[in-house]
Amino acid sequence: MPQVSEALDTTVRYTGKHTAVIVVSGDVDLHTAPLLRVEALTAMTRGARHLVLDMAEVDFVDSTGLSTLIVLLHTTQEPGGSLRVARVPERLVRMVTMTGIAELLPLHDTVADALAALGVDDDAAHDGADGAANPGGGASADRRADTSATARADLDTDVSASVSGVQD
Repeated sequence: MPQVSEALDTTVRYTGKHTAVIVVSGDVDLHTAPLLRVEALTAMTRGARHLVLDMAEVDFVDSTGLSTLIVLLHTTQEPGGSLRVARVPERLVRMVTMTGIAELLPLHDTVADALAALGVDDDAAHDGADGAANPGGGASADRRADTSATARADLDTDVSASVSGVQD
């Protein structure tokens, strides 16, 4: 029987003008995948063309979650951006590999590796880009890059999000 998700938590950390790391915790399934999609699209509307998903704390991904990864991949590529996935637990690596998604979507051992592979010359340093929470992201001449957002979805409640950051 498929596992039913109770919650999905996401934290978005902008590491530069055009790059965001989305830390995903919980299950990515029929009920929570829309939150992940919304968080990614919100990051893109804030200027992030390149997204890195930190999946270290993901316990379960169903077909809707896998489909969401493919949709996000195409969505980031349309404006010339990219999607990378980092710190994927071994059980999920097997699933992504068996379904063929690994051929489309680059997987990386660390968030720092994923950011380095992007080859993006953002104004932000990649300090603390190992996947650990780093409030405010890296140092940047563009203070909007020092923004983070956190969202949580529960089955019994509506999706809620909070955004905090330093504005010009």
